[in-house]
Amino acid sequence: MKLKRHFITSILLATAWMLTLMSFTVFHLLKTTHDESLETRSLEMASIVALDPVVINAVEEANQHGGVNIRPYIESLRAQTEVTFIVVVNKYAIRLSHPDPKKVGQKFVGEDLIPVLENGIKHSNYAVGSLGKAIRSFAPVMVDGKVVGAVCVGILNEEVAHLFIKQHSNLLIVVIMVLLVAIMLIVTLMSKLNRTMKDLDPELVVNMLMEHDRIFNAIRDPIVSIDNNLNITAINDIATKIIAMGSMGKKDFIHQPLARFSTALSQIVKAGTGREFTGTIKLGKLDYRVCIYPLQSGQEHHGYVIIFLSDMQLNELKKELIYYKNYAELLRSKTHEYSNKLNVLSGMLQLQHYDDAIEFIDRESKGHQRIIGNIVRSIQNSTVASLLLAKYNKAAELGVKYLLDEDNILKDYSKPVSEKLATILANLIDNGILAACNNKHNAAPMVQIYVSDRSQHVILEVQDSGAGVAPEIADNILEFGVSSKDEQEQTGVGLYLVNELVNQLNGSIDWERTEDNTTLFSIYLDKGEIKRYEEESHYHDY
Repeated sequence: MKLKRHFITSILLATAWMLTLMSFTVFHLLKTTHDESLETRSLEMASIVALDPVVINAVEEANQHGGVNIRPYIESLRAQTEVTFIVVVNKYAIRLSHPDPKKVGQKFVGEDLIPVLENGIKHSNYAVGSLGKAIRSFAPVMVDGKVVGAVCVGILNEEVAHLFIKQHSNLLIVVIMVLLVAIMLIVTLMSKLNRTMKDLDPELVVNMLMEHDRIFNAIRDPIVSIDNNLNITAINDIATKIIAMGSMGKKDFIHQPLARFSTALSQIVKAGTGREFTGTIKLGKLDYRVCIYPLQSGQEHHGYVIIFLSDMQLNELKKELIYYKNYAELLRSKTHEYSNKLNVLSGMLQLQHYDDAIEFIDRESKGHQRIIGNIVRSIQNSTVASLLLAKYNKAAELGVKYLLDEDNILKDYSKPVSEKLATILANLIDNGILAACNNKHNAAPMVQIYVSDRSQHVILEVQDSGAGVAPEIADNILEFGVSSKDEQEQTGVGLYLVNELVNQLNGSIDWERTEDNTTLFSIYLDKGEIKRYEEESHYHDY
């Protein structure tokens, strides 16, 4: 069954079921009230008939001798009412009247007459008599305070139902009308739904959305969709990588203001004023041609689609190629250097100069072992420890002195937090190593790392011998695309990424130029906030 048909059927059945339930409840309450009203009215009529002088005289006469019949008189009274029967009996329960003439003079059927004749109690009840089940109301006929007979006024079940339907037939018409109105509303709703969904079945819409999502993420050009308030509503995978270097998932972008990630792009969209627009924007060190298309449905404006097209020229591609070529040459030279050292060691061993070989190995591994020992003693977090060791190797390759503070200490944290700490340190250390290398003509290249969680905060500090941050970008150094590095590599994302991760942990970041002409970046993270983040991460894993 198609979802649309199932939807219509379900709504109709639910509406019919609710109306039936409501109608049953209302009719039950009305029926109860109606029956109670009939009992009260019939009891009042029985009391009035019991006070009639004709009835009293006939009952007294019947108590003295039989053969008394007041059926014509009682039937004339009954004809003026809606009751089924009025029966008058003497104190011996012998009928003086009955709708059926043959039953006059016979004994009354039913034990519900006994309380009236013996105690003079008025009452009403449902009981079965000679005519069938009926509402029967009894009143005593009294003479000088004594019970001399009784009057029974009754309404058969069939008459009760007939009277009920007669009085409440309008309600049944209302219920039917409500059901018809509900059907009309459902038809109107489905018609509106069909127009909105372009006559497409919901299953087809879901499949199309899945296909479009796959196609959307397969496109190699970054695409971002925003609403009228410039909040992000959709973003493909490649866009997350160029805007935040893949450090944030797609869900971290949704419903966030575009200005949080790019103030310049937000201003370009505002300047477009609802029209198609093409401009240029710099993300990191790459220029992108930005195409902005308004989203419209009829006369309604729903937002914009932003497409980034890489605008790299041939000379920029050459710069990228030269950068990777130089890096490959560096790796090749390091491989050659280590091959030479292995050859030297092999020659010493072949010449049986064992002491020289041991001294050579000790000299080469001394610094490495010192770093490993420091990490093993102070860093319990395996992710961060591995990162610090890897950065030591990178610093050694580039000839940068790599110092780990002797007071370092860091315990283990959950995987999400450990990965964030490692990412923060990796970016700060990479920046420090590069800054130290670029300033090696003015100062011995050096990077020093301090990591501690002794107090209520986790403290991460990276100090380098670089030239520092240029004054013209000092106020914006943490923004995306802002960098003091050269133009030959895409930069301006490292410190932006660090700042984003620190904000996710509700921490703070600070930097300063020290008296020793070094640049010090400091990160402060509250342990309480880290614990909260760990709990939230654990919750979202389920």
